[in-house]
Amino acid sequence: MKVDRELKDAKADEYDALLLPGGVMNPDKLRMDQSAVAFVKKFFDARKPVAAIRHGPQMLIEANVVKGRKLTSWPSLKTDLKNAGANWVDEQVVVDHNLTTSRKPEDIPAYNRAIQKQFAGVEMMAARRG
Repeated sequence: MKVDRELKDAKADEYDALLLPGGVMNPDKLRMDQSAVAFVKKFFDARKPVAAIRHGPQMLIEANVVKGRKLTSWPSLKTDLKNAGANWVDEQVVVDHNLTTSRKPEDIPAYNRAIQKQFAGVEMMAARRG
């Protein structure tokens, strides 16, 4: 995928929502970058929509934003998320306020529907402000 802005040049307040990809290497590498972790945290501080699938919730653990939240992920993250204070469940998609999470590729159709609905709500709010 072509990158149109590097993380060092991105500002969370310029975006309405955040989608964290899955895969094993993406979040594992990103969680070691404190600027990436801070970027994610800013979306939660601003109560903006965040979506994460598969191993994406590793970034949420690192940003310290899962305590008390209900969410799902790739099954191998269950213990890590529980240890971080999350209420992990084995469901296709979980929506907890501004956070939408999903488990695996087979869940993508349901995940897409959920994040489209959540992100469309942001667009409607922006249109009212605009």
